[in-house]
Amino acid sequence: MKRVWITGAGPNGFIGRNLKEHLEKKYQVFVTSSTELDLCDLEQVMRYIDKNRIDSVVHAATYTKRALNSEVELDANLKMFYNLQFCHNQLEKILYFGSGAEFDKRYDINLISENDFGRSIPVNAYGFGKYIMNHAARASENIYNLRLFGVYGKYENWRTTFISNLCCKAIFDLPLSIRQDCSFDFLYIDDLFPVVDWFLGNTPEYHDYNVCTSSPCDLTDIARIVLEVSGKELPIIILNEGRNLTYTGSNNRIRGQVQDFSPRSLRSGIESLYNWYFNNRELIDYEVLVQTK
Repeated sequence: MKRVWITGAGPNGFIGRNLKEHLEKKYQVFVTSSTELDLCDLEQVMRYIDKNRIDSVVHAATYTKRALNSEVELDANLKMFYNLQFCHNQLEKILYFGSGAEFDKRYDINLISENDFGRSIPVNAYGFGKYIMNHAARASENIYNLRLFGVYGKYENWRTTFISNLCCKAIFDLPLSIRQDCSFDFLYIDDLFPVVDWFLGNTPEYHDYNVCTSSPCDLTDIARIVLEVSGKELPIIILNEGRNLTYTGSNNRIRGQVQDFSPRSLRSGIESLYNWYFNNRELIDYEVLVQTK
């Protein structure tokens, strides 16, 4: 049985925590939190891989305090990535999750393909860090960038994430708020599972893939779907006029490799997520929720 280390799978993790529940059905899974192991410490990373005889790493950890200090954010994210990259010869492969922000969110990102990478250099710390990582992945032998645009599902932070926040507000009969309308590409977390399965078991042709639906939807339409699923009539409040920039990707490359990749409809995913929050209402702090925008 392959021994897979998932970073970022602690109690506060979203993608890593979901992947742990899925992958532990077929692999021997190892997880660590930031309190147990500092991914910015190369010696700790090397010892952990060696001690646990890790075969592959799924790197889902990321620095989460972006607004506080962009230099610290860039430093932490790159150190975590390059400490794993330093150990690549000890591993079959390293999978990590890039971002559509690599294409520079100062401009429209409209059904963009992997071949458009490098059209400009992102200026914010998060996008620039992912941009650097993708150059390293493309130059590597066994590092693969699964580039995400928008992902939603259970365990994400409902205080700040769009679809989860809307679902929670609908459950508590609060108005649904949108900062500014735009066209976005959201993937349900469960649809990421067959992609990770395929990459752990196969040798991909390329080193970066857009993992998205290529079926963009306006944020206002998503809010309407939430209301349909909830069966409620609540106000939808748009805080800023006009439209924000488009943020969508082309999934032609990954569809050509992963035959099981067939993302579900937004309505199907939102229905599953809404029901999960409805059945776990005790996780939602109403006094906090009512203040979110």
